[in-house]
Order: sequence, then structure tokens, then C-alpha cells
Amino acid sequence: MQKVLQFRGARALQEFRLAKLLPQLQSAQPGVRGLSAEYRHFVEVEEALGAQETSLLERLLRYGAPPQDPGPGNALYLVVPRVGTISPWSSKATDIARNCGLGKVKRIERGTAYYVAGGARSAAVAALLHDRMTETVFDSLEA
Repeated sequence: MQKVLQFRGARALQEFRLAKLLPQLQSAQPGVRGLSAEYRHFVEVEEALGAQETSLLERLLRYGAPPQDPGPGNALYLVVPRVGTISPWSSKATDIARNCGLGKVKRIERGTAYYVAGGARSAAVAALLHDRMTETVFDSLEA
């Protein structure tokens, strides 16, 4: 039984980076009013984790400034490494988890969830949020 668990991570971009990116998004889609970004961790496990294992994993994945509440009605752009690839971040994070005794963890991957306020989802906005050569954009956390 393989299962993928999800954990919210820290803020992905500092305020000055969000402020720099916002005008570019507004040029691509004039209705855009705001932007926030947070990391999302996806953990593939071979079998269910116990309470202590889950607690340890949560502690390992807790770093940086806590994410802000994105609020309702924002368009989600989930940017993850290109499907079929394993990022260097994933390799290192997975090694760390295993070295900490989390042998049931098969793989940890990190994505960035961008929440864009105002306007509908747009390919032009998605193009500004990811590198199409190395990343993929999904419109839901479940995808």
C-alpha cells in the first residue's frame, strides 16, 4: 500500500519577491490583486506511519516562516518538479528522513503553492510562475 501524504510548509517567497512578481502577473492578467506562496510537501510512504513517525516527519518539514492563510477565492497554481523527475531537494530530504529512522518514507518532494487573488486561472500567469523545462503546474493539491 503506497500512499501520498501532504504537509503545508513555510512561506515560499519573501515579501520583496512577491512584490517584484506581482506587477508581472498583473501585466499578464489585469484582474490580479494579490499573491502569496507556500511550500507543500508530498510524502510517499510504503505503509501508514505511526503517531511518533508522523510527529517526527512534521518536525523535519517545519522550517522557515509559517505560511499565511491564502483566503477564499484565490486561484491555485501548484508548481512541482516535472512529472517523472526527482529533484535534488527530494533526494536530500528523503535521505534525511531515512537517516532519522523514517524507513517507511519512500520519497519526499516539495512543490510551491501560489495563490493568486483576482482573475481566473490563466496560462499566461502559470507561465510566469514556473520553468516549463523543469516544472509542472497543477490546479489542485490533489492532482
